[in-house]
Amino acid sequence: MKANHISYLLGLVVTGLFFLLARNFYNYQHLPQEEQNPKSLVGFLETLDLKMLDLKMHIRGERASSAPVALIAVDDRSVEEVGRWPWDRHLMAQLTESVFRDGAKALGFDMIFSEPQGGDLSADQTLAQTLTRYRDKVVAGSFSEPVGDAWFPYQDYCMNEAFIRANGGDVVRLNASFIVEDRADPYESVPFGEALNPLFEALEKAYEPLIIKDELKLSSMASLSEAQKRFLKSELAKKNFEFCSLWLTPQDTTSMSAAYAKIFSVPIEKVPEVLKKFKQSVLRHPLPSSWNWVANLPSIQEGLDYNASFNAFQDSDGSVRRLPLFYRTGNRMGTSFVPTLALQTYLTAMGYRAHVVIDRSKTDSHLKEIKEFEILDPSQEPERKVFSLATDRYSFMRINYFGGAFSVPHVSAREILRDSSTIRIIQKRWHAKEKKWQPYHSEVSRKEFLKDRILLIGATATGVYDLRVTPFEKNFPGPEIHAQALAQLYEQQFLRPWEREAQIMPWIILLLGLLLSVLLTWTGAVSGLLISGLALILIEVVDFVLFLKMQMLLSVLLPLFLLIVLNFVIQTFKYLTEEKKKKELKTTFAKYVSPAIVDEVLKAPENLELGGRKQRMTVFFSDVRGFTTLSETLDPQKLSEVLNRYLTPMTEIVFHNKGTLDKYMGDAVMAFFGAPIPYENHAQEACRTALQSLRKLEQLRAEFQKEGLPPLDMGIGINTGEMSVGNMGSRIVRNYTVMGDAVNLGSRLEGINKEYGTRVIISEFTYEDVKDRFVCREIDKVKVKGKNKPVRIYELIAEGKVETSRQEMLSSFDAAYASYQNGDFKQALSQFEMLSEKDPVSAVYKERCHEFISNPPSSDWDGVFVMNRK
Repeated sequence: MKANHISYLLGLVVTGLFFLLARNFYNYQHLPQEEQNPKSLVGFLETLDLKMLDLKMHIRGERASSAPVALIAVDDRSVEEVGRWPWDRHLMAQLTESVFRDGAKALGFDMIFSEPQGGDLSADQTLAQTLTRYRDKVVAGSFSEPVGDAWFPYQDYCMNEAFIRANGGDVVRLNASFIVEDRADPYESVPFGEALNPLFEALEKAYEPLIIKDELKLSSMASLSEAQKRFLKSELAKKNFEFCSLWLTPQDTTSMSAAYAKIFSVPIEKVPEVLKKFKQSVLRHPLPSSWNWVANLPSIQEGLDYNASFNAFQDSDGSVRRLPLFYRTGNRMGTSFVPTLALQTYLTAMGYRAHVVIDRSKTDSHLKEIKEFEILDPSQEPERKVFSLATDRYSFMRINYFGGAFSVPHVSAREILRDSSTIRIIQKRWHAKEKKWQPYHSEVSRKEFLKDRILLIGATATGVYDLRVTPFEKNFPGPEIHAQALAQLYEQQFLRPWEREAQIMPWIILLLGLLLSVLLTWTGAVSGLLISGLALILIEVVDFVLFLKMQMLLSVLLPLFLLIVLNFVIQTFKYLTEEKKKKELKTTFAKYVSPAIVDEVLKAPENLELGGRKQRMTVFFSDVRGFTTLSETLDPQKLSEVLNRYLTPMTEIVFHNKGTLDKYMGDAVMAFFGAPIPYENHAQEACRTALQSLRKLEQLRAEFQKEGLPPLDMGIGINTGEMSVGNMGSRIVRNYTVMGDAVNLGSRLEGINKEYGTRVIISEFTYEDVKDRFVCREIDKVKVKGKNKPVRIYELIAEGKVETSRQEMLSSFDAAYASYQNGDFKQALSQFEMLSEKDPVSAVYKERCHEFISNPPSSDWDGVFVMNRK
């Protein structure tokens, strides 16, 4: 199977896995709470997706609410001035009276008066009378403990009756402004209370003395205090709820066939069949259930029309991003459903009505879901729909936070209690100089501010209130969550989930994955990254535009991860397979050329194209002296062995010094420095190669001498200049080589060594690059064959410094050479004669001086020696 086919198959596998993951991921939030597992992969992805929502909110930025909503804050300064919380209820009555006297439209309490005020019975009565006076404008607070969906759906009917027997009447008020219509409840008219209440009474009678004795450590009911009576009532209610958790299960040992026959209006022998059908036909309610409600004292609560819950719902990472618009205990209209504080306060202030329709889910045959959540204006004829609330099928509304704390105005409770015509408020404003939102204190008219204002009151003092985590702050005052939600309802600024996201997004991911698999398979790494990057940017742009302009929520986490994972998998596979090919090529190719060329070719295949480039480089030629004699005395096999022993270390020296082996020409070596990877000190590297080659040659000469082989010598020519470098040749055969006059000169310099008895000759161009690091001596000015312009040539002596005796000899030669160039042949001859025994170059000049003394050159002689042979 071809690599491209395997790459595409890998893309299909990854896409298929993401498709399956997407079907679970996009349904995760719609699962009952007890089925959600934050530690699972889908739960982890859900947490990341929520973090992305936080990021989008931060990018959108903060904004101040313009809704006529404010929070009366029992803050630190209020506690310092008024006294320790909780306050005397005379003060709470005074505060309530004050805000309504100044024209407030509604007041919601994010607090509970669940215990009598000790020592002053009139305080509770005063507060109750004040709240009752404004009963159509006051929304009382309450809270509960969530139990999720730990019970069977049919057991909601038992919970209905247990809740009513506890404090359900205090928590759930008959409320015309909040109606829940359950169209999937076939047992709404069944009077379960007739069967269950006698059982609850029996349970309470059985448990009451046990609780008094074991829990309260008392002997009789008569000795109970009011607080102990409330505790007893709460514990008995729990026993009833515990029974409901076992109702009609195998653990339920009660015999109530006659009671069931009566309420279902069937013969007693039909009861088992009816109960089985009942248990199977009841659908799970979309809202998680709650119990153990805590509300105001009955003396306070009974005079009020509206009650709400201020429970906060936390996501899996502890942050509050969603708000259930109502809670439930059971499933009966008028006795089970409690709206959230923000919603009920909004309805109370505006005179609106919420109508919720619950019906069978279209996607889950065992579940109900919220079909409609409409806000209606009953003052119109006919009743007018104001808007539909954007919720999920569990009644959760995404909180479209305006920003951090003080995004809605805060009024310190002490300001309300003061008898002053003005009050100080705190609200965030944009600080142009510092370019950020900051809390701003301002003095405003009390009456003008409070008139028609929708108010919530809650404790924000340090140590009193519960801190919450929100997208904008980690320590956010809980009451302002409800205040911002209330302002959101007023402004109708909702974050709207895409209703069909769970049905459509998996298929979008499938199509995206298939398309990307093809594109990434048949494009290169850079093109693939570019395509993926553009796709990622496009997805993010669409996501942010929909969020910022239309406030629509899209979950694009999986498409983004798909892009990243597909790219990683396919590019990694392509890299591994291509790397294997590269290693095979490198293993073979490196036997003939420098590893540097191999790397260059593998990085950029275009280097294999015909043609080249002009570049200043250094060329290196070396040739073996005495090889002809050697070849005549050895058989071919032995000759090949000797040649291999010579060429191998010489090539390694070239490679070691960043050189590129051009070719072998029999016993000759041609190399160049400065390509394919350009670098500055190529002339130095070439000279260093020459000196190291000579040292290696001495080792080889010693080895060959021991083996009885003829001695070898070598000549090296080095030149630096502009050369054409690249893949030269035909489309059939190509060779990475260098060409040009500078190359030809290097070749001539190698041959010139024979004229002077030297081993390494470099040109004046190379000398200029290396003179600061290498010891050289000028030995002539020559015109080589094929060149009209003379070139100064130098013998390469050593790198660094030489010993004193050698330096003295070089200095003496320089003096003699200067005399020669000046035409003083007799003086030069006397100097060269002293050097000629040990210096072959001086011996050459000794002969020349004799010749010029006998046959003086012409008057225009310029000291240039013309080479008539290669």
